[in-house]
Amino acid sequence: MRATIFGNLAIDPRAAEPVYRQIADGIRDALTAGRIAAGQRLPPTRDLAKALGVNRNTVVAAYDLLIETGEATGHAGRGTFLAGPRPTAAPPGDRDPWYGAFSRAVEGPSVGSLLAVYSVATAHEGISLAGSYPAGDLMPVEPFRRAVETVLRERAVEVLSYGPTAGYGPLRETIAAGMRRRGSVCDAATVLVTNGSQQALELALRTLLDPGDAVAVEDPTYTGAISVLSALGARLVGVPMDEEGLRPDLLAQALERHRPRVLYVQPTFHNPTTRVMGEARRREILALAERHGALVVEDDWAGDLRLDGTDLPTLHALDRGRRVLHVSTYSKKLLPGLRIGWITAPAPVFERLVALKQIEDCGTSPLVQAALHAFIAAGAESEHLTRILPAYRARRDAMDEALRESFPATARWTRPTGGLFTWVTLPGGIDGDELFAAARNRGVLVGRGSLFHVNGGGRDTLRLTFSSATEEQIRAGVAVLGELLRERAPDRRPESRERALEAVPIL
Repeated sequence: MRATIFGNLAIDPRAAEPVYRQIADGIRDALTAGRIAAGQRLPPTRDLAKALGVNRNTVVAAYDLLIETGEATGHAGRGTFLAGPRPTAAPPGDRDPWYGAFSRAVEGPSVGSLLAVYSVATAHEGISLAGSYPAGDLMPVEPFRRAVETVLRERAVEVLSYGPTAGYGPLRETIAAGMRRRGSVCDAATVLVTNGSQQALELALRTLLDPGDAVAVEDPTYTGAISVLSALGARLVGVPMDEEGLRPDLLAQALERHRPRVLYVQPTFHNPTTRVMGEARRREILALAERHGALVVEDDWAGDLRLDGTDLPTLHALDRGRRVLHVSTYSKKLLPGLRIGWITAPAPVFERLVALKQIEDCGTSPLVQAALHAFIAAGAESEHLTRILPAYRARRDAMDEALRESFPATARWTRPTGGLFTWVTLPGGIDGDELFAAARNRGVLVGRGSLFHVNGGGRDTLRLTFSSATEEQIRAGVAVLGELLRERAPDRRPESRERALEAVPIL
């Protein structure tokens, strides 16, 4: 198919290269051939999509790719423009010393998407249904304070000095023992303590990938993974999901077509969709990865936050730790300010992870690690989980009830069996990004679903966190969202209370 906008821009849907990359390459070729000029405004995404006969989101993804590589710039309300030539002859006094100085690792919208989520999640304004934070009002502050006092009294010099790069030995053994209880083959020598799971994820992906390498991910997926992979210059291959998570049939196609070196996956309480893979699906995913030679990075960020049902074996346990790197964290279930996560990996990978960790920060705080170990050893972790899980279950149910009462019948949402949030699909024609802005003006913060998607799209989705708000705040916040939805789609109100209760959560 050919579009006349650039003269010779052509795509082949049957080619191995994704269509959005074909479009980006075609625009580059048009620039090189002189058919378009630097600084020129690119066609509106709807116009180019119509000319090429593709989905608009495909063109959005192509433009985003050009922006990420510094070959175009996006301006809200004005459009997307090809980047012009860098100035070379400006007088020294007039020249911006930082223009063109930044690496591609820190440019592009995907790199900053995690910061966008974080800035909203940490905003202290109104009712926050954003982020993925544990409940502040339920934090185990006093037990942790006692743990800090204990380690300072008993081993102050040790914990206030530099510690081993791989982490505090007793905490590493505690982590390994916990993983063994869940069926993993694991010992302390394979556990690296990190500054949160975000650093664990970054270390794992940096160890395994070179710029340009393909990585298969669920689409949508965790914003932090998108940011890391974009900064590393990886090629993200988004694989659609169904009600049980990653679709094996489409993963098989992606593995065959793109030959990714790594598969990043969240099999339990997926962020943001809340989906959970059954054991059979987990084994199928592992078999596909092994067949195609892909290594697996498993993000188990909320495995201990199960609200209903029974635990499932991790990919690491099923694989016996042969080709799976397991990432997890204490931030979501205990105290996010601790910034304690970990990664466990086979010996050849582990050595390289530790070397990179040494370069990045020389090790995580020994004081915080030792205090956390004392906290766990005193039984405070299990006591805390026993206390918060019923509270989270009640808050989840409050959100589900509020959504049924306030949202149109055409909206869909999940009723998660664990984790910290609910995933919402808005009625057709509703722009989630615009709704986010309107809700913020009304004092309600939500998570924009578009930030979790790899190849554009997701503007009809929201992530609503129930864990960090009270039941009263949840009901009030959802009521505001319901009002805003009715303003935008007055003809989509529920036909009746009974009709609203028929809504089936789907992705």
